[in-house]
Amino acid sequence: MTFLLQDLRYAIRSLRKSPGFAAAAIATLALGIGANAAIFALVDKALLRLLPVRAPRELVLLRATGPRQGHTWSDGEDGLSFSYPVYRDLRDHNRVFSGLVAMFPLSASVASRGETERASGELVSGNYFEVLGVPPALGRVFGPGDDVAPGGHPLAVLSHAYWTRRYGGDPSVLNSAIVVNGTTLTVVGVTRAGFTGVQPGRVADVFVPISMKAKMTPFWDGMDDPKDYWVQLLGRLKPGLSRETAQVGLAATYRPILESLLPRMENYDDTRRAEFLNGKIVLGEGGFGRTQLRTGVGKPLLSLMGMVALVLLIACSNLASLLAARGAARQREYGVRLAVGASRAQLLRQSLVECLLFSVLGLAAGMAVASWTLHALLSAFPEDADMRQIAAQIDPRVLAFSAILALVSGFLFGIGPAYRAARLDPVRTLRGSGRGDPAASRDLVRFRSTLVTAQVALTLVLLVGAGLFTRSLRNLGSVELGLKADGVIDFSVSPGENGYTAERTAGLARRLTESLSALPGVSSVSAAELPTLTNSESSTNAKTSADPPGARVSRRTFRNVVGPAYFSTLGIPLVEGREFHWKDDLAAPKVAILNETAAREYFPGRSALGERLSIGKSDALDIEIVGVVKDSKGSDVGEKPRAYAYTPYLQDTRLSELTFYVRSGAGVDRLAAPIRDAVKRLDPQLPVFELKTLPAQISESLLTQRLIVMFSGAFAALAALLAAIGIYGVLAFSVTQRRQEIGVRMALGADPSSVRRLVLGDVLRFLAIGGAIGLPAAWALGRIVESLLFGVKATDPPVFAAGAALMAVVALVAGYLPARRASRVDPLDALRSE
Repeated sequence: MTFLLQDLRYAIRSLRKSPGFAAAAIATLALGIGANAAIFALVDKALLRLLPVRAPRELVLLRATGPRQGHTWSDGEDGLSFSYPVYRDLRDHNRVFSGLVAMFPLSASVASRGETERASGELVSGNYFEVLGVPPALGRVFGPGDDVAPGGHPLAVLSHAYWTRRYGGDPSVLNSAIVVNGTTLTVVGVTRAGFTGVQPGRVADVFVPISMKAKMTPFWDGMDDPKDYWVQLLGRLKPGLSRETAQVGLAATYRPILESLLPRMENYDDTRRAEFLNGKIVLGEGGFGRTQLRTGVGKPLLSLMGMVALVLLIACSNLASLLAARGAARQREYGVRLAVGASRAQLLRQSLVECLLFSVLGLAAGMAVASWTLHALLSAFPEDADMRQIAAQIDPRVLAFSAILALVSGFLFGIGPAYRAARLDPVRTLRGSGRGDPAASRDLVRFRSTLVTAQVALTLVLLVGAGLFTRSLRNLGSVELGLKADGVIDFSVSPGENGYTAERTAGLARRLTESLSALPGVSSVSAAELPTLTNSESSTNAKTSADPPGARVSRRTFRNVVGPAYFSTLGIPLVEGREFHWKDDLAAPKVAILNETAAREYFPGRSALGERLSIGKSDALDIEIVGVVKDSKGSDVGEKPRAYAYTPYLQDTRLSELTFYVRSGAGVDRLAAPIRDAVKRLDPQLPVFELKTLPAQISESLLTQRLIVMFSGAFAALAALLAAIGIYGVLAFSVTQRRQEIGVRMALGADPSSVRRLVLGDVLRFLAIGGAIGLPAAWALGRIVESLLFGVKATDPPVFAAGAALMAVVALVAGYLPARRASRVDPLDALRSE
């Protein structure tokens, strides 16, 4: 232990004598460690953390295959949604689960202690907390007896985070009343700290028994409809049962359920009936919770993690090169120490202690870099974004990961230079009058050249990757949206959560439209049930008057419920017919407007105007098509053209939430307060949320892609800088070692330009070998991330050419200074010094 302390003190003194070298080495390692720690913090929270429940590895997510008919609610894959009657049958008759829970995300308006706010809720089955193994921190949680009679269990459990934030951890909240979506509930408990539901990124503030659904969503019950798919299921396997075995065992329970439902599936031919009966339930890993966040950001995060790993490799290569150069500069010191009795093991130990010191200092500086990087990354997301909700931070897991990374990096890339120093021949080193062993110097140049070649290859991979993402984002930014976003402000209200009926909501919408239209500078106002370009969508069945009589036709159509002047407000061109009017209410005949894709698909070769349509469960063709509009993007910027049917919200008997669009020449700063005042005058208890400009909404929809471009570009730039430093260092060292050779060449008549070409020839060799390795590796990376790209192939020639050209420019610029210095060598001075 004494020897180690001595070595540590010596290492510290040695670094104090070379502050420039120490700063360069520590900064190089800190940048690599910090970038990796920041991205790992996100990956860990979003992809690697198991749910904070009992035995999470026993949990499985249920997904159904096969066709379905009726209404589907989903925030991801449709197969993840089940009807409540199917859930009941699976829960009561399966032999593979020790418990099966149902849940449904709920937007909640919570009124308590004189204040109303919008919160995030979750409807859960009575066995939810019991099956998950989540005990209460205060009071109690739900039990199976709290989920029996529809509407008969007005209870609530608060999450610990919400209890702390909203009530300051006040225990008197227990058994108090809160009003959720217009229904009075009694708070019976608070969950333990750290548990906020089973979907990472979505924090549930309030849990309500699922039997209260009709009260929580008064315009949509669905509890008894086997063709209404809305609940998500999570099961706990019986002890010792594998997923594969359970999936086989579950088939025997699921088949009779499908057979009982088959008579309800209308217009199915024999093929469709067979597909329906052959449907299966697939069990997926459930220990990480619901997969929406993992599906949405999994590949982008893993791509960034791969990129920062390459940055770390480049940083470590630079560190190894710096340590090797430092070892060469200290050859005489090592030779003297060996000559006076120091052992090679002592030299090796001393070098490794220096590497350890670099690792510790690099780790400390890297944590500062990681904290700044993580804050910058998360700050780019909106407050309510899933990535903000996971609350990634530099916690002990991230610190442990970073410490391991720092130690491995320091030792792995420092062991080579340390071993070389320990193998010095003291006699040959001292005989060299301070120049060291020429053969060792040549070996050092080859070693550092190999590292630089690897840096060029890795940097080229990062440059091409950043280029692919940049071109993809540019393509997304140039997509024709089919609407005019400039000058439009949008905001949302949810009257249904405050107990409004559909009729009252429609009345409120009309009065609010009139109030907003009277504001100075406002040219038009309208509203829609589903906000555009927010990844929100709804689909249903559709039949048309063009279908052959008696034919079994069932098609899926995407749907939105919109108000008068919706299309003109958003700048969506009307192709034929008319828009909706205020007269298109419940007393008027039902009407609809199709987009061009729907009109072509449903009524090929003829006009859709005047044709009739049925939507949803009804077979009656009682909806007249009164207009056709241009296609526009509905869910996201990158969606492909698909059939949309629009119906007036004045004819919607389940209207509960609306997003308003206000077209104005005034900025959002000038209109924000008047909009809130207009809503407050109509209902002081009605919260306004998501108030922003439509261009800002579109920008937020591309946020993930923009962040990928920003960080991949930053990582590529950092890699290029490190590679440039590496190239410069190798060539500068090489010029110093070859000074006599260069002097001889110039004495024999070589001109400065030929000397520069001699040095830059090494750069071309780095580029040629590095390119031969890096370009195929970049192609492989492109194939991996191709699913994240839009409108660009992984083998896009312009991107590869640009990456190679940029790498060549960086390398030649880095090599120019050593080449110029070599061309200015005085032959007499060079020969005299030898």
